Amino acid sequence: MVLKSKIIIVLTVVLLLTIGTSAAVVLRVQTKMLIDSKLKDVEVLSDLIERSITDAMESGRTADVQKILENIGKNQEITTLRILSTSGGIMKSKSPDEIGLKAKEYTLANSDHQKQPILNEEAITYFKPISNKPECYGCHNKEVKTAGIIQIKYDMSRSKNDIMSIKRFLVFSNILSVLAVAIILSIMFSKLILKPLKNVLSAMKEFEAGNWEAKAHATGNDELGIISRAFNKMTDEVRGLHEKSLRKEKELSKIKLDLDHKRKLEELNAQLQFKVKEVETANKTVVTLSKEVKSKNVELEKMIERLRRINDVGKMLSSIIETDELIKLIIKTTAELLSAGRGAIYLKRNEKPSLTLKYHHGIGVEDFGDVALDFKPIYSELMDNGSPLIIHEKDTARKNSFGINNSAIGVPLKMKGQVIGAMLLEDKLDGASFTDDELELLTTLANQAMVSIENAWLYERVKTNYFATIQSLVNALEANDRYTKGHSERVRYLSVELGKYIGLDYREIEVLEHAAILHDIGKIGIDSMVLHKEGKLTANEYGLVKAHPLIGDEILGPIDTLAGVRTTIIQHHERYDGRGYPYGIPGDEISLKARILAVIDTFDAMLTDRPYRRSLTLFRAKEELKQGAGSQFDPYVVNAFLDMFEAREEELLMTSGYNLSLPE
Repeated sequence: MVLKSKIIIVLTVVLLLTIGTSAAVVLRVQTKMLIDSKLKDVEVLSDLIERSITDAMESGRTADVQKILENIGKNQEITTLRILSTSGGIMKSKSPDEIGLKAKEYTLANSDHQKQPILNEEAITYFKPISNKPECYGCHNKEVKTAGIIQIKYDMSRSKNDIMSIKRFLVFSNILSVLAVAIILSIMFSKLILKPLKNVLSAMKEFEAGNWEAKAHATGNDELGIISRAFNKMTDEVRGLHEKSLRKEKELSKIKLDLDHKRKLEELNAQLQFKVKEVETANKTVVTLSKEVKSKNVELEKMIERLRRINDVGKMLSSIIETDELIKLIIKTTAELLSAGRGAIYLKRNEKPSLTLKYHHGIGVEDFGDVALDFKPIYSELMDNGSPLIIHEKDTARKNSFGINNSAIGVPLKMKGQVIGAMLLEDKLDGASFTDDELELLTTLANQAMVSIENAWLYERVKTNYFATIQSLVNALEANDRYTKGHSERVRYLSVELGKYIGLDYREIEVLEHAAILHDIGKIGIDSMVLHKEGKLTANEYGLVKAHPLIGDEILGPIDTLAGVRTTIIQHHERYDGRGYPYGIPGDEISLKARILAVIDTFDAMLTDRPYRRSLTLFRAKEELKQGAGSQFDPYVVNAFLDMFEAREEELLMTSGYNLSLPE
């Protein structure tokens, strides 16, 4: 399994480097091409402006120059459009207020009046001199070669956002590629390594049981194929020696019967002694080879069992990406696999509190939160030296030094070459001491566990950034509405807390969190005059408002991965009694996540001002939820929310940003 882990790690790293380098090169080339394209657009625009100005001057329409700049400057991506004098003064501008001021960006760095553009990630600033032509002599001295300088500043921020979208896509593509390679390698390892090993072991057992014709099927030229052929060659030699021994015995018997006199008998005796020695040598060889076969058989059995255990643990760990659940499974599975009475795992996490979990046989795993263990002698030894250690039952001095009751084994936990924690197992259930083989197995399991933990942490970082991006977009949409500003963020927080309280798993929590952030995204398609109306809505206006779940579903429709989110959003205004919208489905036909979102959405709406009413008191809001239980809301969800709120009221109100002075 060590070889398998190394191969998978090396291939994964090579794949990551290859894909990452390719993505970086593609992104760099695309960025360069985008800047070059925009620069060409600016150059074409400056030529167009120069020709328009020349035409206006030629026809005597000097006042049209300002209009030309103002019309072209309506493009939001053109933040600055001016005509400067050779000294840097602003003669014309898309913003008339600037006329007469000094251009800060302009310097007389060279004789051609800064024809070189100024490039950066945010904008392109371009200067183009206007030649003093006969058409311009009416306003400019004919002795002057340059009548003015066109200054254009082109905003690149929107294009930069496109580049960032491509970058995020490349990150997700790299992650999916690495996961696919890891799965394929695991499958190929099981097929190409474990199966041939079982074949060799089966042949050895048959040979040991007396089947002299037993053969190991060698199908390749790798190490396993060489072992299989060596085994087959050995069995052939043993079988040949056995047959040779039988033949010699038959020859001796025949010689004894054919002896007719003493001389011949003496000759035959000499031959017989020689044959006997050959038989004895052959028998010794058979015994020696038989012992070797048994020894190799035992070693192979141990190796296969260890590989099977590691493979089982690896499959379990690869199926979990939630960090806390993953670490609990690691310490529990490792302790049970090595028959340890007690175990502990300690991790130091960057920018987060440390994590300590302890396992006790018969009790399970306990979370000790951010209790640090690196001050204890044995953990300091593991983390400072960065090497595994084993403490035997009879090693009294080390046991007393480290505070160990019986035998113990421990390994440091490393990530990217840095020690970030340790795992310790104590007190074997059978009372024996831990062995070096068990320490080696623990080291292998720890390495495999750290790969899973690193993947889980990476997933958490990507998830956090993803939700932060979505929340920022929703906050931007809510920023212009003083009534719903911060609404989705509060609904998100309370929905996730209630989902955890009810017992949803982490996958359902993610769907609920998505839906809570985006549940009102459909209101983008509704006229703001309707949404902000202070009086009672007309039937047509109310029909428009009721369409926002369907609009939200249509907006998110192209995103295949948000199917569960779309279902929750489209159902969050359904009623428990079947009188909701848009489809009027009742009871348990509404998803549990939509029923949770319905309660939280209504609760936040009651505690905040709306165009048609003032906010309700906290006491009144709770009473409204109780009255709506069984009709508008799922009574189970309402009771769970009120129970959670009663236990954590001040914390929930403060974290959500509600006014704690709300009257009860």
